[in-house]
Amino acid sequence: MNWQQQRAQPYPAPPPPPPQQQGAAAAHPPSPPQQPQPPAPPPAQPAVLGAPQPPATQQQAAPDTQPAAGTEAGYGYASATTAEVVRPQALAVAAPAGAPPTAPGGAGPAQSPPTSDRGHRDWRVRKHRAIPRLRIGTHYAPDHALDQLQLTGASFGFRLGRNQSGLPVALSLFQPSPRTACLIGGVWLAKLVAFRALRLGARVVVSSVEPDGWADLGRAATGRADRVVVLAADMAADVTASAGRPVLRLHDAPHPPAAEQPAPWRTQLTVLRQLVPPHGTVLAQADLVIAQRLTPNETSVAATALRLPPAVAGQLPRLRDDMVATLAGPASEFVWLEPTEPEQTRLGRPNRS
Repeated sequence: MNWQQQRAQPYPAPPPPPPQQQGAAAAHPPSPPQQPQPPAPPPAQPAVLGAPQPPATQQQAAPDTQPAAGTEAGYGYASATTAEVVRPQALAVAAPAGAPPTAPGGAGPAQSPPTSDRGHRDWRVRKHRAIPRLRIGTHYAPDHALDQLQLTGASFGFRLGRNQSGLPVALSLFQPSPRTACLIGGVWLAKLVAFRALRLGARVVVSSVEPDGWADLGRAATGRADRVVVLAADMAADVTASAGRPVLRLHDAPHPPAAEQPAPWRTQLTVLRQLVPPHGTVLAQADLVIAQRLTPNETSVAATALRLPPAVAGQLPRLRDDMVATLAGPASEFVWLEPTEPEQTRLGRPNRS
């Protein structure tokens, strides 16, 4: 032992590495045990299997992964190797890359379930530009020009109500050929039919034993008094009718109407407040029959004269005040009248009196 070795005895040093690993030991000087390890291994330190490392670092640390290197390197290398093995494994386990992928748009544990906006997709507010007003001025037509406006059609009528299916039912009173109709019911239904005929543009000629009850019908329906003519029950009227001005000839009396010459676009409407057996002939000859609620005796007369099926005849005594039946054999139909507010104000509530 020379003098240099004697001076170095108070300061023992770790044994030198084998000759084949001197280059590696010089490149990796040991660190004191009391110093904390760095959070990440330097590029030149040994790599850990399974931890994400850059490609360059893995190539340099490949020789240090041999089992004999850590044992011969002493405690300094053993402690450093142990710390490096634990730290990268923890990072590798907690890495986000190891978590299972979630579905796109899916809800996480702390999120609310996904909601569908299907209803809002169809109903969304759209903004449109304001449409400018059409400024064409005011135009006036003389009377002779308005007289040239004509309506063409096979028949004219008005809405009577709706049927059991909710569909509208039209009452075609006026046609090019003369028509006869019978109304079995009270004066309220007769006034309702005349009221709607006036609103259509027709004229009404009434023959009644109660003329005072019909005096204000024209003014109530159209605001004019020249659209309704009220005559005595036994008087005949000769009124000209046309397609533009049809005429409703209404007879409200117990006895049959006076004989008149039939004319196109004119309809004879006979009101039967009570149906008795002698009226069977009038019903059988009518083109149209409208009936309110009937008594059992009236039902028997109507069923015999019109040859109604039992299913239709059985419903006639059960009709409500706001219902009527259009009787035409198997094609009979039950109708809800649905009177409007102006009609109820001027005529009252539906009834058969």
